[in-house]
Amino acid sequence: MVKKNLKSIFLLCSLALIIVVGILYFVAENIKYPLKSNEKKVSININGEKNLSQVVDKLEEEKLVKNALILKWYINRHFGNIEVKQGKYSFSKNISIDKFQTYLKMGIRDDEPVKVLIPEGYDIEHIGSILEKKDIISSTDFLKSCKNYKLPDFIKGDSKKRYNLEGYLFPDTYELLKGSNGKAIIDIMLDRFTSVIEEIEQDTGVQLKGNNLDDIITMASIVEKEVEIPEERGKAASVFYNRLQKGMKLQSCATVLYALGVHKDKLYYKDLEVDSVYNTYKVQGLPEGPICNPGKGCILAAIKPSNTNYLYFVSNNDGTHFFTDDNEKFLQVKKATQGD
Repeated sequence: MVKKNLKSIFLLCSLALIIVVGILYFVAENIKYPLKSNEKKVSININGEKNLSQVVDKLEEEKLVKNALILKWYINRHFGNIEVKQGKYSFSKNISIDKFQTYLKMGIRDDEPVKVLIPEGYDIEHIGSILEKKDIISSTDFLKSCKNYKLPDFIKGDSKKRYNLEGYLFPDTYELLKGSNGKAIIDIMLDRFTSVIEEIEQDTGVQLKGNNLDDIITMASIVEKEVEIPEERGKAASVFYNRLQKGMKLQSCATVLYALGVHKDKLYYKDLEVDSVYNTYKVQGLPEGPICNPGKGCILAAIKPSNTNYLYFVSNNDGTHFFTDDNEKFLQVKKATQGD
């Protein structure tokens, strides 16, 4: 009799344990991945819903959530009834609850990152345009973030600069989320910049700090805008350094274009008179700061330029340039190729 009772108790306990495990599994599955859909993505239009609880109610009405009651209990217990940002969202149906609530709070509109190519030589305003076209962030919001960003120690703050971050948002291919805020994007690009600088310092043995770093990045940005083919980077850098050593103005047309703030296929003599701390036809030495965001190749050229006596270069109109230390020869070639 005792053995039978013990056997019955064991069976009951085992059954209870199975039921409890089943309930816990059910609860966990409904919480961990709360959305449901026959499609791979779940579209959510938040228009008037102010908090996460109201969003869950909306999803329940649209039959896009597994168990609203359990989910709301978990949210209130672990996150609180957080406010959400308005907008149209598209999430994978297997998105986790942690990402789900974080993205709604931050305004991240899609959990699948978008590949964004930032080309070498793009300035901050061009980067903002790319980000807007990719639906990552509006150009206006990105530029505002660039203005308000708290600068790291390695970037010199300067009220005369158009953007203190110019030159330091490293050009590369990034994976970014739609709806990302400017600070998050800048953080990612600055992290990439610092990792590239560390690689360069290790490879060259040159320490890049303070004014030295700003001067190098400024020179690299000019080289980036002046020449197209990698083989000419070192030569172009040597021209500018040689001119600095002789007390000559750099006279870089690329700096004039940055000073003007517009793209022009051809500069006129009146353009060279623009009053700007970036116009190297007017200012002595380097411009106030970088004029674009240079790639690694141009940074290396600025650190270790070619050993030349060149003082001038002019376009051959085929992507290459003619380099010389002879002013008369320079003017002859310039007249032949540009008609000036």
